[in-house]
Amino acid sequence: MKFSFPKLRLIEVVIADFDVLILGGGPAGSATALALRKHAPKLSVAIVEASLYESARIGEVLPAIAKTLLEHLGIRAAFEKENHLSVYSTVSAWGEAAAHENHSIFSTSGAGWHLDRRSFDAFLTCQAKLNGATIFLNSRLQTFEKSDGGWLVKLSDNAEKRTRFIVDATGRRAVFARKNGAAIETGDRLVSFSRFFTMGETRAPETLIESFPEGWWYTARAGARRVVTCLTDADIGVKLNLSAKENWFDLFYETREIRKSVGCGDATDEENLTRPANSARLVPVCDADWLAVGDAASAFDPLSSQGITKALRSAVFASYAIADLLVKRDQTAVSRYRKFIETEYCVYQKLYKKYYSNEQRWRDSLFWQRRHGANPN
Repeated sequence: MKFSFPKLRLIEVVIADFDVLILGGGPAGSATALALRKHAPKLSVAIVEASLYESARIGEVLPAIAKTLLEHLGIRAAFEKENHLSVYSTVSAWGEAAAHENHSIFSTSGAGWHLDRRSFDAFLTCQAKLNGATIFLNSRLQTFEKSDGGWLVKLSDNAEKRTRFIVDATGRRAVFARKNGAAIETGDRLVSFSRFFTMGETRAPETLIESFPEGWWYTARAGARRVVTCLTDADIGVKLNLSAKENWFDLFYETREIRKSVGCGDATDEENLTRPANSARLVPVCDADWLAVGDAASAFDPLSSQGITKALRSAVFASYAIADLLVKRDQTAVSRYRKFIETEYCVYQKLYKKYYSNEQRWRDSLFWQRRHGANPN
């Protein structure tokens, strides 16, 4: 008897150490891991974080609207056990010299939180690990190449990892995406110059914003300390030599509300932290086998107070796109994510212009002319 066998259909099998490799263990990276482990638990996930969370990090306020995101990620109860200080008000001297307070009692969302970013970021990564993600600390991306339907990545310890999909959560530098051909479009030149102070006398831990001719100031609790930040454009910061301690303090002593808020607190011995704070977006923000989240995808002016919230939100939408692609084989998933990031950035740009237009006291200042569209240079 003669037997005939059916033709075998070749099935692509990608052998990978992880389904998803996330570069960066900040809020966006860890939240992406958390959301993936919750939404698509069959996918294996790893985070590669360059630090041990030992250095100071800027970004100290988590607005109350983030509560729903923490709930969605399944970590709200654990977060509340961390006992971060509540933010009950925001005080703003913007558009006029008098300061005005917006109290959380008038918000349906309630109070937000002041954060020590080192402990908060480490907390999120720990939660990702507890939910099944693999964590590589003190490790960086060294090289990468396409390989067998995925990526072959070499880390700084020369360990090689194969993955089906890469998430760039490396912040404003967008390290992987730029090396892969993406470009960063910048909207302005804003830079922050920050110093830490002891808390001094007991004061309400409010967030405070105060504009001045060359930009604006910001202060908030940061764990057991207070951070004070001067924000201006990079070229103006160079002209004012704000990296020099004495120049920074000369401007600080000219403030009114900021100086009062610091009170008797003393400046710590830490160096001035200079960080980019400009509006920017990545183009493209994703491809068939990678995407960017958080500040790597788009970065907002700190005036928006949306940095961490935006990171968590983009992580959730990224997890949907990645799961639909890898689990459901939905090839349109990353396109939907791209549209979400584009729409979010367009809405932000409108709010950015509206809020900066509320300050009209220094129309001859280059910083404010740029924000009002009077001087693009």
